[in-house]
Amino acid sequence: MDFITPPYLEKGDTIAIAAPARSVQYSQIQAAVEYMQEKGFKVYLDPELYATNHQFAGNEKHRADLFNRLLANDEVKAIWCARGGYGTARMVDLIDFDLLKKNPKWVAGFSDVTVLLSHIAKECNMATIHSSMPVFMNEKAGQDFSDVQLAFKSLYASLRGKHTKFDLRENASLNLKDFSGEVVGGNLSVLYSIMGSSSELDWTDKILFLEDLDEYYYHIDRMVLGLKRAGKLKGLKAILVGSFMAMHDHTIPFGYSVQDILTYHCGDYGFPIIFDLNSGHHLQNIAIPFGVPAEFKDGMLTFANL
Repeated sequence: MDFITPPYLEKGDTIAIAAPARSVQYSQIQAAVEYMQEKGFKVYLDPELYATNHQFAGNEKHRADLFNRLLANDEVKAIWCARGGYGTARMVDLIDFDLLKKNPKWVAGFSDVTVLLSHIAKECNMATIHSSMPVFMNEKAGQDFSDVQLAFKSLYASLRGKHTKFDLRENASLNLKDFSGEVVGGNLSVLYSIMGSSSELDWTDKILFLEDLDEYYYHIDRMVLGLKRAGKLKGLKAILVGSFMAMHDHTIPFGYSVQDILTYHCGDYGFPIIFDLNSGHHLQNIAIPFGVPAEFKDGMLTFANL
């Protein structure tokens, strides 16, 4: 069954910012708000967006209530998650996804937001956008602003229905051949954590995108092996591997890179594996529309555009 594609945005439409996990303050998202306003969108900030409860943006009910208000708001055409961290899984079961089914709109984010992207695909059969988030355009963070702007430009393009094309002709790969389907997935650690829950999506005949941050190599091996032993990987069309940043090892090295791990566990399946996409925990986090028809041909990954 094809995924439902929410309406793409026009200039003058409203994007709302949500905080399903860690707390956020206006100073951390101001640059992103101004960027989207300069692009012609209105940006809605709920008065309760800046609540705190320990490291969370308010308790679970508070965060879910805010999200539900955005889902119910007919003026809001897209919900952009402010940041990740941890906490989305604690509130996802309090969200009324019937509101999204009645009023389809884009939900965008990555990392911990993988919970939402997967749950929406499973519960609503609806496309989402794996993308950078507002806190990544915080100029005070000493970031390479040109990379962040590329990430935000790609999100803006996806919201308008003009998804970015990936040139993968020089990327390392395995079992390379043409393929097509819908991209799903997200953060490996989060996907592993929701296995067996109501947020888990069946990946059969899908293109699986994976990325992660701040993990030990043996943790990556354990998670990939766990997914394999649970039968989650054998029916894939392909795997796209994004950035695996700030990885750790022990005094006695694990001995295998992320590329080695995926090759070892998945190489015999025969489907293509392509490494080093500029998406994930990388400042140049190019947006990927999950659930939008994709095609890989002659080294180029393209998505169905308007």
